[in-house]
Amino acid sequence: MNKVQAALLLASAVALGGCDITASANAPRDSGGAASAPGAVLSGMIGSKISAALDDQDRQLAYDAQINALEYGASGAPVPWRNARSGHHGNIVAGPAYEIRGAKCRGYSHTVAIDGQLQTTRGTACRHSDGSWAAVS
Repeated sequence: MNKVQAALLLASAVALGGCDITASANAPRDSGGAASAPGAVLSGMIGSKISAALDDQDRQLAYDAQINALEYGASGAPVPWRNARSGHHGNIVAGPAYEIRGAKCRGYSHTVAIDGQLQTTRGTACRHSDGSWAAVS
């Protein structure tokens, strides 16, 4: 990770630190094109290029599956998501949980199929004390 990426990650974490991401997952979506909290968090986990290729419904489904995999998924077991309307789908595979400075963390891979092209990203996410998850790598 370069210094610019680290700075962006830190800025995102600070900005999201006060957000209740669990509650926002059930909040109404802004149809005006603004990134929702789940969309912003997901973008941090799967990358802006992949996230930009998804619509709001794709991002919500992918976000819900990502959080489910991190929070409850068995290590190595894929957690799928699919948007029948757009045809986009993917799965998240979380690794074993471990602690970093008291926070629960898990490595993961998130594979997304967009127009028949598979794109995979890998990273690590940790759960904050408020229950929200954020990418750390």
